[in-house]
Amino acid sequence: MAKVVSHGNAVSKHDGKTDRRRDILGLKELPQPERKALFRDAQTHAPVLSEAEKQLLFRDGYVVIKNVVSRQAVENALLVCDQLSTQNPGQPGIGTQDAALVGLYNDSVFTEIIEEAIGPHTLPVVGFLAVGMGPLPPDAPMPQCHVDGSYAGLLHLKHSEIINSGQDLHTWGTRDDPRMLGPSGGAPLWQDQHSRLSIGSFTAFCGVCLNDQMQPGKGQFSVHRGAHNAVESFFRMQRDLGGPLGPGGPMWPRLRAGQNDTVTAGAMADAMVESYPSQPFDHPDWPWPEVTPVLMDAGDGVIALHSCPHMASPNLSDDPRMNIYYRIRRARGQNPHEGNRKVGWGASDHPDRAMNGEFLDDSEYGDDWDPFAHSIDCLCDHWQEWDGMQHIVQAAKASARL
Repeated sequence: MAKVVSHGNAVSKHDGKTDRRRDILGLKELPQPERKALFRDAQTHAPVLSEAEKQLLFRDGYVVIKNVVSRQAVENALLVCDQLSTQNPGQPGIGTQDAALVGLYNDSVFTEIIEEAIGPHTLPVVGFLAVGMGPLPPDAPMPQCHVDGSYAGLLHLKHSEIINSGQDLHTWGTRDDPRMLGPSGGAPLWQDQHSRLSIGSFTAFCGVCLNDQMQPGKGQFSVHRGAHNAVESFFRMQRDLGGPLGPGGPMWPRLRAGQNDTVTAGAMADAMVESYPSQPFDHPDWPWPEVTPVLMDAGDGVIALHSCPHMASPNLSDDPRMNIYYRIRRARGQNPHEGNRKVGWGASDHPDRAMNGEFLDDSEYGDDWDPFAHSIDCLCDHWQEWDGMQHIVQAAKASARL
C-alpha cells in the first residue's frame, strides 16, 4: 500500500501548493508513443463514450468510465503518490505536474473521450491528488454537496463587524476587491471587475480512481444525482432577475452566520438545494441516502458536469480513498488565453482568471469578446459546450415539446 497523507475531504479544492517535480519516474524521457502505451492495455475503455454512457451522463450529470487507464498506469501513479506524500507531509491537498499523474489524463484515452464529448480543449498542466483517510465514525458530519468556483471558507471578520459596517450577509463583498481570494480553495471574490459573476466554471470535472472504492462508505466522490438540471435552472433564474450570478445574487446569500459571531462563505443556496430531485441511494453501509457514492475500482474514471453538485464523503473504512482530478474546459475560439499557463489548467475552477486570482491581460480580447458574459451563458446552458452530446440534448428538447 502506498503511503498517503491525509487530505481530509478536499475532493474538489486543493490548497494551491503544487509539487514542481514533474517526472519522478522519468516518463517524460520516453518517446510519446511508448509513453502513451503505458497508460493503455487490452482492457482499456474505447476512446469514445458509448451511447448508453452518454445517456447516463445526460440523465444523472455524471458517468463512470470503466478502465480508463491501464493497471500499469495505476501502479506507476501509486509509486508517485508515495513519493509526493513523503515529500509533502501534512498538506491537505497536493497539486502535481508529475508526468505519471498528469498523464492519467493527457496520455490516456481520457483525452480522446473528452475530445469527442466536448470538443477541443486545453490539456491540464496540473492535476490534484485527493486522499481521504479513515476510518471516521458513522455519525461523522456529512459535508454538503457543492458546485465549484465560489469564494469560500471561514472569514476573519466577525458577524457583528459586518453588520456594524452597514453591510449585510447577502450582498457582502460588493464593494471589495474582486481579486480577494477565499480562505478555502482560492477562488476569487468576483470573477469580473463589474461584479456580474461570483462563481467560476468549467465544462467537465474528470477523475481517475487509484484504489478499490466499489464498497459504499470508502470516502467516495459523491454526487446529488440528477441535480445538474436544478443548478442550471437556478442560474437562469438569477440571470432573469438581473444577477449577479452566484453567491451574492438573487436568492443566494454570500455569507452565513455561524456560532460565536463567525461567518462563512461558500454554502449552496437553500433555494437551489431545495429544488434538487430526490434520487435516494439505499445501501446498509451508506448512511446518507440523499447523495450517491460514485463506485469505482482502480483505473476507472468519472466525468461530471460542473453543475453536478458533488463532495467527498466521509471515509468509514480503514483504506484511504485515492483519486486524482482535473477540471477541463472546452476551448473558446475567441479566448486569447487558451494554453496560458498562468491559468493553472486542470486545477483551476476559475479559468477566466489567473490561478492566483489576478486578472488576465484584457488588451488581447477583441471588441466582441467578453469571457465573463460567455461563462454566464454557459452556466445557464450547461450542454452548450458538449459537441458530442448535442444529438441527445436536441432529442430531449424535441420530446419535451411533444
